[in-house]
Amino acid sequence: MQTNYIKDLFNLKGAIIKNFYESNEFIKINVELPKKVHICPECGSLTSKIHDYRTQIIKDMPLRLKKVLIYYRKRRYECKDCGKSFFEDNDIVRKYFRTTSSLLECVVNQLKYMLPIKSIANNCGVSQYYISRLLPYLTFKTYTLPKVLCIDEFKGNSGGFKYNVILIDGETHKIVDIVKCRYKHYLADYFRSFPEDVRDNVKFFVTDLWDTYRDLAFTFFRHAKVIADNFHYIRYATKVVDDLRKQVQSKLPADSRKWFKHSRRLLLSRRCKIKNEEDLSQLNYMLINFSEDLRIAYREKEKLLDIIHSDDNISLKLKKFNDWIFYNSTSSVQGLRECASTYHNWAVEIRNAITYGYSNGPTEGKNNKIKVYKRICFGVRNFNNFKARIMFLE
Repeated sequence: MQTNYIKDLFNLKGAIIKNFYESNEFIKINVELPKKVHICPECGSLTSKIHDYRTQIIKDMPLRLKKVLIYYRKRRYECKDCGKSFFEDNDIVRKYFRTTSSLLECVVNQLKYMLPIKSIANNCGVSQYYISRLLPYLTFKTYTLPKVLCIDEFKGNSGGFKYNVILIDGETHKIVDIVKCRYKHYLADYFRSFPEDVRDNVKFFVTDLWDTYRDLAFTFFRHAKVIADNFHYIRYATKVVDDLRKQVQSKLPADSRKWFKHSRRLLLSRRCKIKNEEDLSQLNYMLINFSEDLRIAYREKEKLLDIIHSDDNISLKLKKFNDWIFYNSTSSVQGLRECASTYHNWAVEIRNAITYGYSNGPTEGKNNKIKVYKRICFGVRNFNNFKARIMFLE
């Protein structure tokens, strides 16, 4: 029987293939190694005396959707001088393992894809428990922090907490770490574990408009500029428009309410991006005929977006933004007054966002990928396993 191809295929170079059997469900290969002189690990003497044989069943990568089982008949040698018995050296399987390195590599590679553990286990011919035991060894603890640190929470329902926290490198868009809990004291203990010189490396701290994150930045990152994420502070202005749309919609008759409900897309879109003349005509009709407050809120929302996305220099942008806050602080629309008050409280952080241009966009992208993974897996309760999968999903 020609066995060279089998040796190359299953990485059994140097082994002697005694038998090869294939059924509808699995492939069975019987192998052993040539007899040779070994060094006794106890006294260092040379010996070739065989004590006995043991057969070990080793799992390998599936082939043609069939499980591959290697029946390795391994020798135990006995030292002639001290009587110590020991197993022969081999390149087939590592000590204490029952799977080949190829199978382990196959499992690790499949962890990078958006697949539940059950599917990976079926694809690789191993148990779910095997993968669950493997995952904690694939996690790592970070000992450095990036120049641009982005922070956000996501609904993980893992580790006994509803929300977990993700840290992202704002320049490379790589995950820095996943923290189990978003409570202030928990995050304080986490950041306190880093030496002061490591924390001082952080020059920009990007966050949403949550006071807890800002307080942590002021406490632990004294040399960092806190930046408010663009999406989160712009959302306050768009929310004013949407709330007024809902108020108008609730007062309309049933036949008009359904028509007006579809106005949300037009009201929240940038006017400059609406190319359809019919959509523009419908938008103008709604702003003119339904509510003066809605028309004012829409105008101020568009003005704010024009300021943020304009090509003006930074100083002119900041001046226009300050003027927007001052003008709307006395607006007749209550929602705009509250929005201006929020912008006033976060004025420094929003100005930093306009000046330096960093945002939490990469973080939101990772959060979306995590949500998809959770939906596919129907949730993951073990935090360490959940963290390992998120790290590999990059």
